[in-house]
Amino acid sequence: MQRRPKILLKYGRINSPLRVPISDLTDQTTETFLTSDTVAGVTTLIVKDPTNVRVNQVLLVGKEGVQGGELIKTHASTAVSGSVVTLASAIQYPHSASTPIKVVDYDQLEFSWAYTVAGDKTVLVTTDVVAGVEETQHTTTTITAGVAFYYARYKNSITAGFSEYSDPAPYGGYTQLSARSVIDSALGDINKKTSDILSDEYAFQQINNCQMEVLRELKRWSWMQELNYIVGDTSMGNWRVALPTDCDDQNTNKSIWNFRVGTQPNMTWVDKAKWDEITYSISYSTVPTLTAAGITFITLADSSDFDTTGAISVGGNTLDYCANNRTTGKLTLGTISTAGTVLVTEIAAGADIFQGATLGTPRYCTIFGGYVYHYPVLSSTYRYNNYYLDYYKALTSIHHDSDTIVIPDPTVVQYYLEWKFLRKLNNGNEDSASQSAYSNYLMRREKLKQKEVLGRTFRLKPQINSLNMGSSESREERLGSLWV
Repeated sequence: MQRRPKILLKYGRINSPLRVPISDLTDQTTETFLTSDTVAGVTTLIVKDPTNVRVNQVLLVGKEGVQGGELIKTHASTAVSGSVVTLASAIQYPHSASTPIKVVDYDQLEFSWAYTVAGDKTVLVTTDVVAGVEETQHTTTTITAGVAFYYARYKNSITAGFSEYSDPAPYGGYTQLSARSVIDSALGDINKKTSDILSDEYAFQQINNCQMEVLRELKRWSWMQELNYIVGDTSMGNWRVALPTDCDDQNTNKSIWNFRVGTQPNMTWVDKAKWDEITYSISYSTVPTLTAAGITFITLADSSDFDTTGAISVGGNTLDYCANNRTTGKLTLGTISTAGTVLVTEIAAGADIFQGATLGTPRYCTIFGGYVYHYPVLSSTYRYNNYYLDYYKALTSIHHDSDTIVIPDPTVVQYYLEWKFLRKLNNGNEDSASQSAYSNYLMRREKLKQKEVLGRTFRLKPQINSLNMGSSESREERLGSLWV
């Protein structure tokens, strides 16, 4: 991974200084140390191990974030001789023997802004990294309200090379539900700062663990709902639509509340076994590639289940075919007496092909393979309607400071983080402090559950019972007017 900076903002503060800690620049870098005292103004350093020191590099002389530390460049052409490192300019401060020296990748910071996370960035300023303080700051007065995000990236003034951009820092400061706010609140409660032990990476991981654990407490949480979502447009002869990528369960109805076409009633969900019974007499395939008008055949992805001769339905239109090559999937258009009929309208890649399907008002649906299927197949009455879906979203992982937690009560996550932080500081063992934090987390989580279930209406009788699955009835009787 390439090194990149992190912008720190104060919670809820607009136009507070943009702060970038120097620790991200110097972490896990090559290090040596001075073997003798050095006065200010000299242009050479004598180091213990110059193995990784070369020309045109940036060195941190001194400890980062401590007064007297400085960034200095090695000479552009004079190579290291023995233990002597030649510099491009004189050092500013005296340094004693054993002062650490680190080789760093960059010596400057470029601050930018953008209207959106993925938008074009406009440079605010390029400034030198200040080695003798913990954070390099920049205050901008040129940006007005409405600018969405700030960014920073490192720059090497020798090579003019850049690091990756930082995570976006919101103009208005981090909100109450931002990951950065939750992490800082947890650290503040236990009087700690981000460190190698309590790293941001560890905090992000535990936020994700907390949210996953809370989601498991109830089957469905209201704040994970997506209602009246238009999942696609209808077209005649269609019987499926792809589920949204953020739908939690792509193979069952666990994450699906309702599914409907236009202003029609919600469909009745059936499991895969019942779906197979409803559609048992239907042959189905797709057209893998665009089929142009003017040709005399259609090639299906698989024609094995189609009759030797007969008719197919595509887009609500019926086409006769007189031959079926099940090896190649090729259907020759026309009847026995009119073989070689020309296809009038092209067929798009992925189009559904049916044999024996009924067109009408969709009444039943099922979910598998990332699609929601319905039956009957759409008739011309429902062309150009919307597919509406009420569903529950999948949990999006937290990776950045500006990412927002989905749990509406940030204190739940804060107490969870405090528990995990205190355990980590105690080598994974519980003590009175961590147990107290865990108890606070459990109490807050239970409050969240109580608020969620109050006023909810529960259906104890599953809708599938309306299908009358009793063994004494015929198949047509069980499925109702669909087969009339």
